[in-house]
Amino acid sequence: MANAIFKGDLAEVSFGKEVGINFGNAEITHTTKGADTSVLTIASGHYLYQLIPDNMLVGARMRITGGTNFGSDDFSATGRVYYVIANDATAATITIQPALATAGSTAFSTADSATLDSFRIPTPDPAMSDTGNNHRMMTDQFIGLLNEFTLPEPEIDVRKQHVIGLGRDVNVITSGRETLSGGSIQLNAHTLRWMKYALGGHSSKSVGEFSSVNSFSGQTVVGELPLNIATGSNAARVVKVSNGNSAAVTGISTLTVTGLSSISGGADGDIVMIGGDVASTTSDQVTLDTTAIFAEKPLTGGVLKVISSGAPLLASYATLNASSHVIDGIADIDSGAATAALSSGATLYVMPVPAAAVTEGDNRIEVSATSAGKFTAGDYIQIFDKDTHIIPSQDATPATIQKHEIRRVIAVDSPYLYVDEPFTFAHTATSCGIERLQYSTDSARGSPHINGTTKELVHGVEHTMFGHTTVPSFAIEQSFRSTDASPGGDQLLRIYSGCKVNSLEVSADTEGELKLNSGYEASRHYTDTGSRFNPHRMFDNTANSATNRKVSGIAVDGEKPYLFQDISIEAFGRPILRGTQFNFGIANNNTARWFIRGHQGTTSDTDQVQHGATQFPMDITEAQREYTFTFDALVEDDRLWEQVRTRKHHKNTNDITITLTKPGSASTRQRATITIEDYTIIKADHQIPADKGPITANVELVIRHLKVTEHSPYYSL
Repeated sequence: MANAIFKGDLAEVSFGKEVGINFGNAEITHTTKGADTSVLTIASGHYLYQLIPDNMLVGARMRITGGTNFGSDDFSATGRVYYVIANDATAATITIQPALATAGSTAFSTADSATLDSFRIPTPDPAMSDTGNNHRMMTDQFIGLLNEFTLPEPEIDVRKQHVIGLGRDVNVITSGRETLSGGSIQLNAHTLRWMKYALGGHSSKSVGEFSSVNSFSGQTVVGELPLNIATGSNAARVVKVSNGNSAAVTGISTLTVTGLSSISGGADGDIVMIGGDVASTTSDQVTLDTTAIFAEKPLTGGVLKVISSGAPLLASYATLNASSHVIDGIADIDSGAATAALSSGATLYVMPVPAAAVTEGDNRIEVSATSAGKFTAGDYIQIFDKDTHIIPSQDATPATIQKHEIRRVIAVDSPYLYVDEPFTFAHTATSCGIERLQYSTDSARGSPHINGTTKELVHGVEHTMFGHTTVPSFAIEQSFRSTDASPGGDQLLRIYSGCKVNSLEVSADTEGELKLNSGYEASRHYTDTGSRFNPHRMFDNTANSATNRKVSGIAVDGEKPYLFQDISIEAFGRPILRGTQFNFGIANNNTARWFIRGHQGTTSDTDQVQHGATQFPMDITEAQREYTFTFDALVEDDRLWEQVRTRKHHKNTNDITITLTKPGSASTRQRATITIEDYTIIKADHQIPADKGPITANVELVIRHLKVTEHSPYYSL
C-alpha cells in the first residue's frame, strides 16, 4: 500500500524555548491530598488555564512560597521541593509528589504562590485549545538549513542479574535509567543563533517602536499609537526617522496626528517618531513644552529616545517633573550622542518603566495597567537598560555590555506580561525603559526587514552573545507522518525537552557555506499518545506568511547562508589574506545527573512520560568551558613562525576577528562579527610539501574568551 510507512520527506523538526510557570493571586487550590501525592486545581483565571498539554509538565520541579495558608510548604523555610507526576488540560489539574504538608481542600491565598522551574518545560503556546487535536507548545522555531540531524534517542540501562543456582542464562532483567545523549545538528548557518545556546549569554537591541505614515496628506499613521503616546490636543512633535525633518503636532486623535503633513519631504510609508517637543536644554537637562503627550510619566528615572541623523539614540534620566516639564540628569547610553541631539526643536520620546524590578531568571515583567492593556500575546517587549553587565575578558577595565533584552509575550495577566524565555539579566525599574515591538511584512513601525532587491537590512536587531554561567535549555519537536495531510491522522510526534548544547563547532573553507555542527543532549522525551497534538509543519501552519517567517527565524531573503567569499579574518594584528579554512569550537563539558527519588504514581503504557520522569536525568550541569581555534593559511612571510618562536600572548591586543556579511548591494546587510581575544599560539606547522606545492601553515591557538555580535532581522534568537 502506498504511503503506508513513515518517510523522511514527510518528517518535520523544529525547536522552541523553555520557561517556568507561576501561580499566584489565589490561582490554584490544593483539592486532594493522598498518602503520597497531592492534586492542585488551576483556577480559570490563570494565564495558562487549559493551555498546557496533558502531562507536558511531568518531571518539572515546583517550589511554594507560603504566605497565609501554605506556610508548612514554604520552600525558603522548609526546603520542600515537589515533582510533577501528571497534569490534565481538561480538568486543569497538576498532580505532585510527595504530598503537600498543608491539608487538602485548601485554597492558595493572595499571599501564597507557586513556581515551576523552566528546565524541561517547553514554552506554552497561547494558540492551544483543549478541544480536538489542538494540543501544542511554542516549538515553532526554524532550526536552520540542516544537512544532518540526529535526535538524542533514549538508551535504557537494562540491568541483568545472574542468580546462583539457576543455570547459566540471565535470570532477571530490570530497566534502569534512560540516557538521552548523542543529539547533533549540522547545518549551513543562515544565522548564528545557535551560538547563543552554546555560550549562554545574550543581549539584544532593536531600534524600538516607531509609527508609519498611512496617509501623509490625511495625517494618519498605521496600526496603533506608540506604547507611551496619549491622545488629545497636546503640544508635541513628530520627526521623520530617516533624515530628522520634523514638525509641530497640535493634536492626536486615535491614529490622526495633526501637523504630520507639515514635515518637509514627507510621504506615505515614512517611518516617524512621535514625542515631546524640546523647548530648551542645558548640559544634562531638557525642558519640554508639555509632558501631557506621554500616557505615563516616570518621575524617578527611566530611559528616553531621540532621533539624530536618522539614528535612534538612547539616554537615561534621573528625574522628570510633570508640572514644570523638566527632565534632569540626562546621560548617554551605548556611547551614543543623545544628549548632543537634544537641542531646541528636537523630538523626545520618554518610555514607560517596569512597575517593579526584574530578577535574573524571571519569566514575567510587571508593568502598569495602562501599558499591560496595550500588549497582546505574540507581541514582543524590549527592555532598554542604562546599566551594564560585565562579560568575560582580560581588559584592565572590564568589558561590559548594556543589559538590553527582547522577549516574546505569551500571555497578558495585568499587571504582568509573561514571556517565552527567562530574562538573562536583573533590571532595576528606574534604570529601564520598555517598548512594545511587533513584526510586519515590511519595515512598518520599526519592524526589522530585508529588502528583496538590495538585501539591505532595515531596522536590524543587534544581538551580542558571550560566555555566561549557564546555557539556556530548549525543546525539540519531531514528527513523522505517512501522508501530506496536516496534521495527518497517522503520525508519530515526540518532544525532547531539557536540551542543552554540549559542544559547537563553526567552520568555513573555500568550498562554500559557513558550517555549524552542534552536539546536544536532552533530559526528557514526551510522546503524543492521545493523537491530540497539532504538530508544527514549518511551511504549512507555522512559518506560513512573511510575518510568521520572521517569528520563526527564517525571514524572507534572510534564509541564505553566510558564504566563504563574504568572510574575512584578521589575526595577530593583520588580515589573513590567504587562509583556506578555519574552525573554532566551544565545549561546555555538560554532565547529566540522575537523583534517587521514588515514583508513587500509577503507570500505564499510554503515559506520555513514563514513571513520572524519574528515570530521566533531572539536571544537565555545565562545567569548565573550553575554546579551540585552528586555521590553515598559505605562507607569505615569517609572522606565523615568529608567533611560535617568541611565544607571544595577545592579551587585550590584536584580537582575532572573523567578519561575515550576507551578499547584496546595500551597505547595511545581515552581518556578524566573531571576536576572539586573549589568545596564544600553540603551534604553526610549516612542513615541506611532498608535492612541491605552496607552503601551508597549520595553526592552532589557545583562547580564553569569545564574543559574537550579529545584526539580524529577528527580535529574539
